[in-house]
Parts: sequence; structure tokens; C-alpha cells
Amino acid sequence: MIHEMKRIGSIVVLLLASQLACAQWAEGNGEQLVIRGGWLFDGVSNERRPNTGIVIRNGKIVEVDADVQQQVLSDARVVDLAETDTLLPGMIDLHAHYNLDLVDEGRVEEVVYNGIVFLANGVTSTWSAGEYYPERVIAQRDRVDAGESIGPRLFASGPYFGAFRCEYNVKVSADECIGWPNDITEEEIRREVDAWAEQGVISIKIKQATPGEMMVLIEQAHKNGMTAAAHLANYNVEYDVDLRDAILMGLDRVEHQLTLGSGGPGSAELPQMIDLMLAHDVYYDANLQMYGGINERRAHQSDMVWTDEAKYFTPYAQALLEKRGPPPPESDAEEFAQRVFELKALFDAGGGHLLVVGTDEPVYTNLLPGFAYHRELLAMTYAGLPPAAVLKAATINGAKALGIDDRLGSIEAGKLADLYVVRGDPLDDIKAARDIRFVFKDGIAYDPEELLQAAEGKIGPAGPDDHADWELELRPLREDP
Repeated sequence: MIHEMKRIGSIVVLLLASQLACAQWAEGNGEQLVIRGGWLFDGVSNERRPNTGIVIRNGKIVEVDADVQQQVLSDARVVDLAETDTLLPGMIDLHAHYNLDLVDEGRVEEVVYNGIVFLANGVTSTWSAGEYYPERVIAQRDRVDAGESIGPRLFASGPYFGAFRCEYNVKVSADECIGWPNDITEEEIRREVDAWAEQGVISIKIKQATPGEMMVLIEQAHKNGMTAAAHLANYNVEYDVDLRDAILMGLDRVEHQLTLGSGGPGSAELPQMIDLMLAHDVYYDANLQMYGGINERRAHQSDMVWTDEAKYFTPYAQALLEKRGPPPPESDAEEFAQRVFELKALFDAGGGHLLVVGTDEPVYTNLLPGFAYHRELLAMTYAGLPPAAVLKAATINGAKALGIDDRLGSIEAGKLADLYVVRGDPLDDIKAARDIRFVFKDGIAYDPEELLQAAEGKIGPAGPDDHADWELELRPLREDP
């Protein structure tokens, strides 16, 4: 078992950041942390194996499958796992919205406590898939990287690239948006991509862009060493850019769906789309828990909602959300069945290595994306994917899709020590992946219960006079002359 608190008291420290106090184990300079016992799922193989020992030094994994049982560990800090525990790579959310619509005035970012909830759920890295207040995400990213705040690694996306910068005021790419004008020039598009690359954005989100705009966006993103993801369908259930065209332009990741149909003629091109994705290594983020979320939660209530997520909102925000009530389902049963079929078809065609996990949690309910991550894992198994494939989608595939697999995504020597410990075997029952004992980030271990306690009652406005930071102000692309 994990050492009792009295036995590890010497390696427990308190880190105060953003008015949080969270217990963690921290290594000293040059000191080693050894995690031994239990089982290991490294994110590379399809099986778990006995964990003889993981050696971590200065936040990096230096040895896996180490023979530490007989070593003299006088200079190491040791964590012994229970026989039934499983050690996994930290998970990655490739559609982690931090923006919330709490006062019916559009979506705005809350990164600090949302980030804590992500981390408590074993999600050690997120890509935010379109932001309305990118400066909030980047500022928190920098605080986390500097050790001044607690949270997952924040891979910022910058603002939406396309007319969805005006949120639901637009339905199709042809609609006018002050943040992305219809007469936007190629020079302006390239300048926008360059500007966000300079701020450390490694992947952009394209939504409600025209074919011509998308071609320029993808090209300029790639020039900057960035990847590009896209939501291709508009709100008239048409393509702003056809998936085939987007793939041939060089799109790196597609979200939500592979056809616009619900089976039949509207989905007849699915085999061709799958062939193209396989040929061009295009990753797929299905977001099943969101598109089928309402009905999935009704059908599997206790498995899909296992804790009170509302308590992480302020009492005032809780009252607003309760008054608003649940939204209608994002898709009907027939359409959702097609989304499930497409995911499984891509997997069966040999595309398991192209699947990634993204929550795209609806931003107008009392459900949070950190918990939604485990709803997505479960929904993917309901779709017929084996747990090992789902866990690889959640870890190494996500890292490869973002181009960060040299540092993250698996438990291998030389990578950053982002991993977490769960009770049980998630390869047998994916729900074990949310029964978390400890989360390690940079070799520092956090107690998930303490993280969650720190976030209770924190998300949202405090009262009627506290709306300003929760109201979206659309920003023009061009300054007035």
C-alpha cells in the first residue's frame, strides 16, 4: 500500500499558489523518486504489466521497469503501490473548453479552478480548442509553468480562427463577424497565425472558415510548426469546408463527425473519408459524451454521473444553472448512432492510432469537463472500442496529435513525469480510470481529494453584481482608424 502519512510526512510539502494549499510530494534537487509495486500501463503497449519500479529525477522519468527491490535507496523517496493499483500516463484532453456561459451573455474562460478539476481527474495536459479570452488561458499557462499555480499543462489554442469568433451570432462561414470579417485578407490571416504562434500557441482551432481561408490558415500554421484542428460543419448542417477538401489541404485533426448524414445516402462517402484519413494520418476527436451526452446520461445515469459536479460552482452560479435547466440533446438517437458507427468504423479499418479524446463539454450546464473526460472514455467503450485502445487515445495518441510525444503521452525514460495511479484495472473496466489515488505532474504527486476540495464553490460569479468577468465582449479584428 501507499506509505501511511506518518511514514511519508518527511516528503509531504505544501505549495501555496493562487490561494490554494494542496498536499504534494516534491523531489529535492538531484533526489530520486521511486514508484514501485502495482501494475503499469505505459501507453505504448496494449497490456499492463507488473511495475518493478519507475525512477523519476528532477521531474523526468529516468528509468522504467527498474530493478529496485534490492537496491539501497537511502537517497530516494519511495512510493509503494498496492497490489491492485495501476500506474498510467497522465491523460490529454484535445477539446478542453475552459469557457462557460453562466449569465446568458456568451462564453468566457475560467481556467484556474477548471484546471484544478482536470488535474484531479488525471488529465495532466489540455488543449483548449478555441478561446474567447485567450489572454486568460495564456496567463494561467505561464503561472503554472512558473510553479506559481496548480493545474494541468495548458496548451493554448488562441482565439477561434474563423467566424465563430462571434460565437453563436454566426451560423455559417458567410455570416458577418467583427472578429473575422468577410473581407479578411490573406495577409491578415497569416499575420493572425504568426501573432499567436509568437505567444506559444502550438495548435489552432478553425471553425466557420471558408475554403480559401482554411487553406491559408493550415499553410501558415504549418509554417510556424503548429498543427490545425477543425470543426467543419456549420449550424445549417452543411459543410463550410468539405472533409475531403480539408484533408487534402493538410488538416491535422477533425472534430465531431466524418459525414453529415445519419446513415444512408448522407453518409455514403464514409469509406472514402476513412481511407483519406488513414492515408494522410488525420486524427479524429469524436466527442461522443457531448453529442450524445443527454441521452447517454439518461441511459447510464449512475455510470455517467457519479459525483455532484454542481458543488464546484459558486452558490449563485448553481442557482442560475438550476433555473436554466438541462439543455435539449445535441443530436437525436439516429444521428448519434451514426457518430458511434463512424468512430467504430475508423477503428476497425486500422485507425485506432488516429483516435484522440476530447470532451467538448457543453458550457451551459453544471457539468464540468474534468469529469466529462471520464464520461468520454466510457462512451468510447460503449461504442465498442477496447479499453486499451481508449487509454491509448487518451495518452500517446493525444501527444502525437499535438506533436508533443517526445515529452509526454507515455511512461518511458526521458519523458516528463506526468502520470497517475488508480485503484483497479482500467483495461478490464474503464471506470477504474476515474478511481484515482494520486496524480503526478513533473514528478510531484497531488491528492485528488485535496485538489477537488480546493475548487469547491469557486467557479462562477459570486452574485448579481459580479457579472462583468462572465460576459463575452466580441472583439474586432481591425482597430478603428
